[in-house]
Amino acid sequence: MKKIYILTATALLTLFTGCSDFLNQDLKSDIPGADYYGTAEGFESLSNAAYSSLRTIYGGDPWLFEGGTDLFATGRTSVPTCNLYSNAYSAAEENVQTFYTNHYKAISLTNEVIYWGEKEASRAGRIDEARGLRALFYLNLVQQFGGVPMITERSATPITGIARSSATDVYGFIISEMGALSTSVNLPESATDGRFNRKSAYHYLAKALLSRGYLTNNDQDYRDAITAANAAGAGAALTTSFPTLFSNAGEGNAEVLFSVVYNVATVNDPKADGNKQQAHFCDYLDGQEKGHKYTSSTLTPTLWMHEVFNTNTSSPNLDIRYESTFMTELRQSYWDYYDDNKNTSAVTYYYCPSWEIENVDAWRAALPSRANAQVVEMLPMGTNINGDETSYETKMKEDVYGVASFRKFDDTENGRTYFSTTSSMRDIYLARLAETNLIAAEAYVKLNDGTNAARYINIVRNRANATLATASEMNIDYILNERARELAGEYHRFADLTRTGKLSEYAKAHNPDINSDIDSKFNLRPIPLAAMELNPALEGDQNPKW
Repeated sequence: MKKIYILTATALLTLFTGCSDFLNQDLKSDIPGADYYGTAEGFESLSNAAYSSLRTIYGGDPWLFEGGTDLFATGRTSVPTCNLYSNAYSAAEENVQTFYTNHYKAISLTNEVIYWGEKEASRAGRIDEARGLRALFYLNLVQQFGGVPMITERSATPITGIARSSATDVYGFIISEMGALSTSVNLPESATDGRFNRKSAYHYLAKALLSRGYLTNNDQDYRDAITAANAAGAGAALTTSFPTLFSNAGEGNAEVLFSVVYNVATVNDPKADGNKQQAHFCDYLDGQEKGHKYTSSTLTPTLWMHEVFNTNTSSPNLDIRYESTFMTELRQSYWDYYDDNKNTSAVTYYYCPSWEIENVDAWRAALPSRANAQVVEMLPMGTNINGDETSYETKMKEDVYGVASFRKFDDTENGRTYFSTTSSMRDIYLARLAETNLIAAEAYVKLNDGTNAARYINIVRNRANATLATASEMNIDYILNERARELAGEYHRFADLTRTGKLSEYAKAHNPDINSDIDSKFNLRPIPLAAMELNPALEGDQNPKW
C-alpha cells in the first residue's frame, strides 16, 4: 500500500494543482524538496497543500459518509453499489478505494509537513496543525475500515509492506495525538480561518473516546469523552440561531470549531472549484432555464428524514430546524426564496410535512402568494406535483420537483450564480459545538445517566426551540434521532449508525433501497483489493466476511 499511496512531497503537491486554494498555494514541484521546503514560502505551500486534502475528502460525493443510511437514498439517479449492501459490493468497489487512497495521500502530506517542520523551531504551530489533520484522517479511516496500517513517519522511498494496526490501537493513537494537541501552546485556542486549533482537538478527542468506548466497554472512555467535550465548549448555551448558522452569514462563527474553508476570491474557477454539499440531498429540479439550483438527484431525503422531526415531540412545528433544513416552498426560481420579495413571489409547490397537513388552508390564507400552490404531501401516500396520489418513494425516484430539497447548505452568493454542482463556496462544517454536546449526551447515555444526557441534549434543543427532552426518554435511539435533526448531511451518519450498532435496523426500516437485513460485514468497509495486492502485509487480513 505504501508503495502506491506514500509519495514524495513534490509528487503529492502536483495532485492539488487546480484544487485552487486552501490558503494560497504556490506549487513548485520541479524544485528539490530541501531547496524549497527549507524556505518559509515553500514550507507554507506544503502546509497549505495538506489542508487542501480536506477539500478532496469532503468537497465531492459523500457516498461513504452519508449513503446507505436511514436518511438518504436513491433519487432519480441511483446511488453507487457501496450504498446498497448487495452481492455486487466487493473489495474492488471504486468509491471505497478512492476514499481509502485519498486519506493515505492526505496522511502522506501531513507526514511531510511534520518532517520538514521539525527542521525549524518557528514551524511548531504548523507541525501541530498537521498532526491534528493526520489524526482526523485516521479517525475517518478507523470508523470506516476498523484497523488500518499506521504510517506516522515520512518516507522518501517506496516501502513494500506494512501491517494493519488494530482498531483499538488506531483509536489509541488518535486519542494520544488529540490529547496532546488539546493543550499545545503551539496552537490557538480557537480559529475561524480553517486552521486546526485546541478546541477542535478537544472535540475530536471526545469523539474518539466515545467511539473507542463502544469497542472496549470501558466506562472510563465515556467519562473522559465528557471531560474533553466540556473542554471544547460543551455545556454552555448555543447563542447563534440555527438559520443564521446555516447561511452564508454563519461562516466563521465561533460555534464552528473546525471547517473546510472556501473563498471565491482565491479560486481559479468559481464554477468548478467549490464543493458539492448544496447539490446533494435534493431531488431533480429541472434544467438551468428554470432558475433552480443544479442538484445531483442522488442521496434524496427519505420520508424518515422528514418524520424524524415528528419524533420525540408533540409539537414538531416548533422546531425551527425543519424549515432551515428543507425548502418547503418552491417558487418560479428556487432562489426566489432568499430574495426580499419572497412573501410576494408566487409559491409553485408547497412540500407539506405530515404534521402540517391539517393546517394547509391556514397556510394558504396567510399570504396571497400561496393561493395557487400545489400541495405536495410528504406522506407514505399523498399528492404529488400533479395532485395525484402517489407514494413518497415514487416522488423520490421518478418525479421532477418530487420531494422537498435540502436548503441547509445553500450558498446564496456564488452557489446561485452558477448552474453547477461544484460552485458552492460555503464552508463545510466538520466540528461544531452542537455535536460536541451530543457527544457528551451519548456518553452519559452509555453511563446510564439520563438526567445529564437530557441536560446536554436540551442545550441543542433549546436553540432549536424544540420541546425539551426528559431524563426518562434518554436512550441511543433518542440520541440518533437528535443527531439526524441537528447534523443531517454533515458527514456523520454512517459512522453514527455503525458505532451504535444500528445500521441494519435503521436502514432497513427507513431506506427504500434496502429491503432486508444488512449483513454484519457491512458495518466495516472492505480493505480495497488494490491496496491488498500492492501491500503483501495485508494479505489474509481482510475485514470479516469480505
